[in-house]
Amino acid sequence: MTIFQRLTIGLTSLIATCLATGLPLRAENPDSHTTSYTVKATLDSLDRLIGQRYRFTRQKEKEIHNLKQKLKRQRTPSDRFQALGSLVDAYRAFSIDSQTVYVKRQIALSDSIGNRDMQIQAKLNMVECFYNAGMYKEADELLGKIKRSSLPSYILPYYYHLKRTLYGLLADYALEPEIRNDYNRLLGLYRDSILQANDASSFTYSVVKSDELTAQHDYSQALQILREALYQMPLDSHDRGIAYYCMAEVFDKTQQSDSSKIYYALSAQCDLKASVREYVSLHRLAEQLFREGDIERAYAYIKCSVEDARACNARVRSLEFMPVFTIIEEVYQAQIQKQRELSILFTYITCAFCIILLVTFVILFYQNHRLNMVKEKLNLTNQHLQTVNDSLTESNHVKEEYLSRYMDHCAVYIDKMDDYRRSLNKLASMGKVEELAKNLKSQNLITNERKMFYAEFDQSFLKLYPDFVEKFNQLLIPEARITPKPNSLTPELRIYALVRLGTTDSAKIARFLCYSVSTIYNYRVKIRNSALGSRDDFEEQVMHL
Repeated sequence: MTIFQRLTIGLTSLIATCLATGLPLRAENPDSHTTSYTVKATLDSLDRLIGQRYRFTRQKEKEIHNLKQKLKRQRTPSDRFQALGSLVDAYRAFSIDSQTVYVKRQIALSDSIGNRDMQIQAKLNMVECFYNAGMYKEADELLGKIKRSSLPSYILPYYYHLKRTLYGLLADYALEPEIRNDYNRLLGLYRDSILQANDASSFTYSVVKSDELTAQHDYSQALQILREALYQMPLDSHDRGIAYYCMAEVFDKTQQSDSSKIYYALSAQCDLKASVREYVSLHRLAEQLFREGDIERAYAYIKCSVEDARACNARVRSLEFMPVFTIIEEVYQAQIQKQRELSILFTYITCAFCIILLVTFVILFYQNHRLNMVKEKLNLTNQHLQTVNDSLTESNHVKEEYLSRYMDHCAVYIDKMDDYRRSLNKLASMGKVEELAKNLKSQNLITNERKMFYAEFDQSFLKLYPDFVEKFNQLLIPEARITPKPNSLTPELRIYALVRLGTTDSAKIARFLCYSVSTIYNYRVKIRNSALGSRDDFEEQVMHL
């Protein structure tokens, strides 16, 4: 992936927006900007934005709805063409199919009124749609039909940009070095044309100039131009994302890992806020984090990239992301499986420790009991010399004394068990056996064990009956259907899992789930009342799932 591919998305949006709205290619108002970041804080902020990206999507859809309403109110062909241009720009990098629809409407409108400038602008927009669809041959043919000498001056920047885009894309996918060098040469020529056609104070000029300097390995000057653009120009979220991405690419080329991650993340944040679905920053960040071993974040970021590319129907971008996504997903799933196996192993080890402790307690108990028995036998031997009556009396006394001593020794044993637990806790703490110490001191041991038992029950049951939840929901009316978390059951599903296993008695189910019998009864009545068919036969149907 090259810096060129990112610039293609951003500059197309910037230039085409200006053409559609008639705005000059320059900034308007200054805006303050933060310059101090840390990798962790930036990535944490990006994580939060990814969780909220659907909110930005709704804002974008509302904006598009307003533009559609505005289009309906336009009466003159010129106003309708401009309104269509606004919709083309709004759908750019958001929904390629919708963008193509409105470009076709632009073409039809311009053809119907015979306006040559509008026809050229609409055709250039169609060239961009061809790029997005990977139809480079068609794009080249359509561009070839447009004579540069016949273009009005305000359309020239867009034309140069599209030509540069074409050769950049062809260079990226060229297999032969000679062909790639030819495409890069043409790319450089049209990049120079863009620089000549734009004002040196414009954001477009700054970005393209920094691209040129980066290609010439003049990284410090490229960064300087981008920083000046960020600090001195009033950029919107999308344009700021372009600048951040360019800076991240420079840092990546100069092997400044932390800085490149920060600016890839800042660029991705800008993309999300602008509801851009066809982007590169998050994908590049995922690749870098994957190489550095942060598998969980890499998986989340590449998954988000693929989802947005599919939502945008950016077919070329989706195909580009899928190989990386597949690799990261396989490693991520392997890591999850390894963690699960380690968790199971740790559970087994914990259970083994508990068994060892139990055996130790039993051995101590029997040793103490044997000592008590020896003492009792000595007492009985000494008392045997007394007379029969005294012996009988003493015998009763011995029995009482035996019971008293037995109870006393039981009490002593309990104290010893407590002292032993305390000593084990101390030894465990000194030995840093944190989990053992936690289990010995925690008052929630039984609760935690019960949760683990239920989780193990859920996983085991779903492994035996993987389609139980789906088939169970088919027995219920749609609004009562249950969607549990992955690999787990809700209390209602757990009750009917036991019914499926043959346990139909509410008292037994209540003991198993640690609920009251009335609670179990209420759950069962509630589910039966939501049955799609006969309520009387509901549980019989469950037992045959």
